[in-house]
Amino acid sequence: MSKSINITLVGFGNVGATLALLLLNSSHANRRVCLNIIEPDSNSVGGLLDLAHGLSLYPYAELVLNQAKHFQSSDFIFYTAGIPNAPGASRLSKANENVELVKRVFQGIRFKHQPYIIVITNPVDLISEAIHRFTNLPENKVLGTGTFLDAIRLEYYLSDLSKCPLADIEAMVLGEHGNSQVPIFSQTKVKGASVLEIPEFTTEILSQAESLTKNASTKIRETQEGTRFGVAKCAETLMNYILDGKRHDLCVSLLTNSYYRNLLGISRDVYLSLPVCINQGKVYVKEGIDFSEAELKSLKESASKLLTYSASLL
Repeated sequence: MSKSINITLVGFGNVGATLALLLLNSSHANRRVCLNIIEPDSNSVGGLLDLAHGLSLYPYAELVLNQAKHFQSSDFIFYTAGIPNAPGASRLSKANENVELVKRVFQGIRFKHQPYIIVITNPVDLISEAIHRFTNLPENKVLGTGTFLDAIRLEYYLSDLSKCPLADIEAMVLGEHGNSQVPIFSQTKVKGASVLEIPEFTTEILSQAESLTKNASTKIRETQEGTRFGVAKCAETLMNYILDGKRHDLCVSLLTNSYYRNLLGISRDVYLSLPVCINQGKVYVKEGIDFSEAELKSLKESASKLLTYSASLL
């Protein structure tokens, strides 16, 4: 068997526990997965023990707990720790507390090599920027799940409302993972054709799908503590895309470059969801997307909002 993939998962709440199970089931060319879970909360002891009891059923997995050396030598770090926002509150409402927690976890850490850090904690754009600053890792090594989750939600609702097969739809949602997110219908495709050119996707269906997507988290929290399955799968999929060597086009939260800084009219770079390509283990921002005037206006507003919050926190 070839060398292990060293993974650290920071946080073992609802999302962290779900993600841990997905990671233990990961298989990459028979490479062993060594999963280090960092969770100091004694209330998680039972859940960690429950997870460990299944280890004999994961032939290519190893589980360790709270190992600082493993953290420093990780290939991938998944960050799920933090204080969730109250039901109905903005994802930005706990930004101060969660940025302070990021500082405690990452400031002063020296990694043996440059890991990929995949950020799930909300507000994911600001937390991604905070981790980037405190670790000094290259910007394409710290990425947030961002609107990857919103894009697959939009695909789900477009399929449900139109009865078009889900596998045929590729949606694009950019900007903040939050209230100012922007569905990019001009670049949302069905079998390669724009939804704006397909009669079945009426203005009413597009508007309804947009509303359902934006309010999905609120709907889920009517009966659950919060979202966990969809975002955990997004996070695991990002790792899989980086490892499989193939090309994948998607939306994730990444630091803007000079092209998007100028396009969006912001004074400095911020994290927000952009069109991204993952190919041959590399992550980079796609430029030259043909946005409509209305889409670009909304993206500028979303970027400006994140810049304002970032300036007050970081």
